[in-house]
Amino acid sequence: HRTLGRAAKQAQGIRSDLLERLLMGTEMDIRGLRDRALLQVAYDTLSRRSELVALRIEDIRRHNKPGEPRMTILLRRSKTDPEGSGRWLHLTDRTAMSVEAWLSVLGESEGYLFRGLRHSRVPTADLGVGQINRIFKRMARQAHVDDALIGRITSHSCRVGAAQDLVSEGASLPMLMSKGRWGKSDTVMRYVEQVGFVA
Repeated sequence: HRTLGRAAKQAQGIRSDLLERLLMGTEMDIRGLRDRALLQVAYDTLSRRSELVALRIEDIRRHNKPGEPRMTILLRRSKTDPEGSGRWLHLTDRTAMSVEAWLSVLGESEGYLFRGLRHSRVPTADLGVGQINRIFKRMARQAHVDDALIGRITSHSCRVGAAQDLVSEGASLPMLMSKGRWGKSDTVMRYVEQVGFVA
């Protein structure tokens, strides 16, 4: 690799148009409710897979004041916050509704927000980080996405796609780094190079 170099393989970004397609492809059963909530939270918060599986129900806060997000959730610890200072993540109203729909069938008031499903219907105590990649790919297959594109979808795809959408909407580099909780600017630049970001 030192001699020939090694290009970093960029995950396929799940941008807003692909996000809508995946959401439309889900069923209205318990698995579909879980999958929609997971996908939307991942996109809204630009969360890493380790962050998604660490979110807890008791850390959800609901708000009813005008101008405030309907729901926020505390990320207790992340890759760039090893001391565990925590960070409040804001969800869009639509994502908040998906989370509420998932919680209504989950029937739990504490514990991990996202769970595995035995036999596609019985919730487990948690969700493994490796399952997120499989969930996103399965959602893409259900939405009849091209196989070549499915092969490039990973657990990072929402993080990549949301960052690219933010750039298209005019977000600055500091805004991107704050939103995605990045510690290094070169990492952000790799994520958004395909949309012609200029710092």
